[in-house]
Parts: sequence; structure tokens; C-alpha cells
Amino acid sequence: MIQSIKYLLVALLTTALTILYLDQYAPIIVEVPEKTSQRMPIEFSKEIQKKQIHKIEKKAKNVILLIGDGMGLNQVTAYRIAKGGPNFLTAFDKFPFTGLVKTHSFDNLITDSAASATAYSSGIKTKNRYLGVDGNGDDVELITEILLRKGFVTGLVATSEITHATPAAFAIHNISRYNTDEIAKSMYESKNHILMGGGKDFFMPESNGGQRKDEINLVDLIKNGNIYIDSKKALMSFKGEAKKRIFGLFAKEGLTRSESEPSLLDMFKFTLDQSKKMVDQNRCSGFFIMAEGSQIDWAGHENDFDYQFEEMDEFHDVVGHALEFVKFRDDTLLIVLSDHETGGLLIEMDELRNKPSSSMIVSWNTALEEGTHTGAMIPAYSYGPGAINFTGVIDNTDVFFSLKEAIGINELADKECKLND
Repeated sequence: MIQSIKYLLVALLTTALTILYLDQYAPIIVEVPEKTSQRMPIEFSKEIQKKQIHKIEKKAKNVILLIGDGMGLNQVTAYRIAKGGPNFLTAFDKFPFTGLVKTHSFDNLITDSAASATAYSSGIKTKNRYLGVDGNGDDVELITEILLRKGFVTGLVATSEITHATPAAFAIHNISRYNTDEIAKSMYESKNHILMGGGKDFFMPESNGGQRKDEINLVDLIKNGNIYIDSKKALMSFKGEAKKRIFGLFAKEGLTRSESEPSLLDMFKFTLDQSKKMVDQNRCSGFFIMAEGSQIDWAGHENDFDYQFEEMDEFHDVVGHALEFVKFRDDTLLIVLSDHETGGLLIEMDELRNKPSSSMIVSWNTALEEGTHTGAMIPAYSYGPGAINFTGVIDNTDVFFSLKEAIGINELADKECKLND
């Protein structure tokens, strides 16, 4: 009996010491604390105070827009600390211009990705769930549609389904982000040159193992006259000429990080390389690439910092690669931003705040295991011609007009970028 009590006491003491040790020395401790909230009435004016845009003399021939879905300031800060400590320099820290972006949608303080990406792509505030349409459901002209008319090569890349809210808002028009059959068909019918991500199921009918209820096999249509790539191996070994549209569909829905799937960096490098070739070989005006780190947001919804760190790490590699690319050119504008913050991520003090820090406590502050978007402003980083217009506090609609000024769209004649297929 005495021996059993001794074992129990040792076990309890060991457990207590383990908890104390982890609390003081573990590199990251994640908590979902209780929180208080207060509802406050507000004035929600629909009138937007537009940013005074600087006139850009040296225009951008190319634009790279990188979107870290759900990435707020604290996601960047927590990533920096977890990656190499508070004094570590990430690629985000190496941009000469930074700003803050207001994210509210047409009639809601908290935007979703559809409304936010539509603001970026069209300069128009719209309702949550709406893609490429205004608050009344009427089509608005997208930056990709304008650039295609001016002879540009356009490419969209995502680690979600390519039909997901952010990439779709740069390509199609629909009153619901959930109309996946219609969205996939519209993505196929759009004239964008390169589309890469997951979502193969939405391009294939149910009879072929997909999810389309209309039985239209868009994959077969893609293969008839376009280039279709469905694996990392095929992407990395691609030797074709830049003379046809390219569709890369690498997962049934969002990318699952299997060995057969490319990373965001793989897809971005490919799209960048092919876009340059398309421009050079077909005498096009320039290129526009939107690449999204989609699953930073998904990790925030799941209150999973380990998952988010991996997604941030991948997105960071893309940002670093893009930054190195533009540093050696004077004709390419690079913008890195988010569409909204997800999860209410905080970096908090522990009980030992008066002693040297040996851990980081991060907490999620919206909902347990189903975190929601917040209304926090998000960071913007920019480099290249027109970067000055992405500084200060801006509205998400200002991004569209600053892009137009950087490229000088109003000064460009219409031109067809026709691939020699």
C-alpha cells in the first residue's frame, strides 16, 4: 500500500514538473483562451474615401500579386519568431514599402475571400460570397479581363481548388462562391493563360468520379487543344513550348500535400517561367500572376499553429523567390498581401514575463477549432514600379486602381496576345 502511494506521488510530481517545464521552455505553446466581447453600434457608410494615387512615370510591364489568405500582422510576426526568433529577418521584412489594408466588404465589417478578392480584382466593394459582381449582382470588369484585352499573359495559382473564392474572383462572375459547377465552367471559358491548383473534381462529372452534376467533362475539353498537367512529376518534367493555355489540376479538391502534388513554390516557378516564355515568344505586352497561399486561412479556421507555420513557410519561400526575381529587374511590380485575418491570432505573455523568454504563447481568439475571419487590417508589402501606392492605410479597393496606375492601363492600346497554337 505504501509502495503504491509512493508511485502515485512520483507520478503526480513528474506530471507537475513536466507541465511547469513545458510552460517555461517549450518553443511554442498554443492556447484557446476564454474571451469577453462587447457589441457596439457603428456608422456603416457605403462611401469609400479613395487613396490619392501617385502618378507613376516608370510603368510596370509585369505584375506579381501574392496573397496569403487569412494572413494578418500577427501571423507574420508569429512566423518570424517561430522560424528564427524575434530578431530573425524574413522575406516580408526585406520590402522597401509597407502598408495596411482595410478589408470590410460592401455591407459587413468582416469580409470573406470572395468579396475581398473581388475588391482587389475590380476596385468594387461587394457582398460576401459574391465573385466578380457588385452588390447588386451585376458583372464588374476584372483586372485580368482588362489586361487580356491589352495583350497580357495572365496566370492564377492556388493551393486550394482553383475554383475557390480568391482565384475565382480574378477570373469569373457569379453571385455565389459555392456554385462550383458554374465556376469551373467559367474558369475554363475564361481566357486566362495558366490556371494551377486543386479542384479536379469540379471539372469532372460524377459518372467519372468527380462532383459535377451536369455531366460535362471539362477535363476532356481542356485536353482538346490545351495543355493539361495533373502531377508534380509532369509539371517538373514539362518541356512543351509556350504556345497553348496550361491547366494544372493536382488534387480532387484542395492540395493535400501528397508526394504527387507540387508545392506552391513549384507551381509559382513554373507559372513565372512559362509566363515569361509566352510573353517573349508571342510578343505579348507583359504578364500578370496571382498566386495564393490558400491554406494559411484553413489553418486559422482549425486553430492549428503547426499547420499554419508550414503554410506560412511555403508562402514565405514563394515571397522570397519573387523578391529575388524583381530585384534584378526594373519592370516588374511585386505586391504581397492578404485578403483578411483569420482566427484572431495573438502573441501573449506568459506568467514568467519578468524573466527571460524561452517560449512563445500564441492564442486563437475567435472560435474553438472553427476560427472565423476578423476585421483587422492586414499588411501589404511592395517592391518595384508603383510600389509607393501600396503604402500607408489603404482600402482593399485601392489595390485595383494602384495596379492600373502602375501598369498604365489607360495609356495602352488594345492588343491580342495570341498564342501560336
